[in-house]
Amino acid sequence: MNISVVITTYNRPDFLQEALVGVSQQTLSAFEIIIIDDCSTKSYDDVYPMVEKLQARYLKQKSGVGANAARNIGIKESSGDIIAFLDDDDVWLPDYLKTIHDKFLDGAGAVVSGFKQLGKEKVIVTNTDTFVTKASLLRGNTYCGMSGFSAKRDLLEEMTFDEALNNGQDWDMYVRLFQKGVNFANIPEPIFLYRFQNEDGIGAKARKMKPSEIDKRLGSAIKHKDFLGDFWFKKRVSEQILFSLKHKKPKLLWISKAIKMAGLKATLYFFLNAIRRKIANKPMSI
Repeated sequence: MNISVVITTYNRPDFLQEALVGVSQQTLSAFEIIIIDDCSTKSYDDVYPMVEKLQARYLKQKSGVGANAARNIGIKESSGDIIAFLDDDDVWLPDYLKTIHDKFLDGAGAVVSGFKQLGKEKVIVTNTDTFVTKASLLRGNTYCGMSGFSAKRDLLEEMTFDEALNNGQDWDMYVRLFQKGVNFANIPEPIFLYRFQNEDGIGAKARKMKPSEIDKRLGSAIKHKDFLGDFWFKKRVSEQILFSLKHKKPKLLWISKAIKMAGLKATLYFFLNAIRRKIANKPMSI
C-alpha cells in the first residue's frame, strides 16, 4: 500500500517548511506529496526549494476555499491507496508513516494517533483505545486533529469532509467513519507533534467570538445530535460555548448563553470538570 500525503497551508510558510522537513525525514517515504495552498497572500518563495526537493505538487487556489474544501481537493488529486493528512503547523515524527502503514497492512480502513505538544514535548496526549470507540467519541475528539488522521482513499472519495462546518470537522469525520462500521484503528502512542494554540488557529478565533456568533461552532454537535443523545449533546454545546472562557468578555453573558442553550446542569458540569482537570493537572486537550 502506498501513501499520499495531503498538506493544507495558508499564510504560514515558516510552519510549512518545518512540516516538510518532518515529511522528508520519514523512515517510510511517501508515494506522493500534495500541498494545497488556500490562496495565501504571504510569499512562499523560501519554501519552494524544499517543495522541489521532495517533488511535491504545489496547488495554489485562486480564491480561498477553506480548510475542509482544501482537503477535499487533496483527496481528488491523490492517487495513493492511503491518504495521510498534515496541517502545515504540525510535524510528523520520523516513524509516523511507517507506523500508520503497519496498521493499514493489519486491515485498518482509517487510523488516528496520539501526539506530543510541539515545543513542550513532555506534554503527551494519547487515548488508550486500540480502536475508535463510541464511548470516546461521545466525549468529543479525544484522539487527535487532522495531522494524526489517515484513511483509505476509496473511503474518503465516498465520504468527503463537510465543507459547511466551521470547526469540528475531524470529530465529524471520525463519527461518520465509526457509524459506517469502518475498521478504525487508534495508535495510543505520540507519533507526531501538535502545535497548540496558534494565534490564527480556530481556538484563537473562538476566543474573539461574540456570544451571538456561537452558532457557527455548534454545527458538528447539531449534525450528530442523535448520535450524542441528550446528555452528551448538551455537554458538548456547553463546552463549545464556554471554551477558553477566561479569555472571553463579558464572561457572565457567555455563561448565560450556555445556560440558555445547554441548560444549567450541563453548564455546572462544565465548571466541575474544569476544577477536576485543574486539581489533576491534566495535560492539554485538542
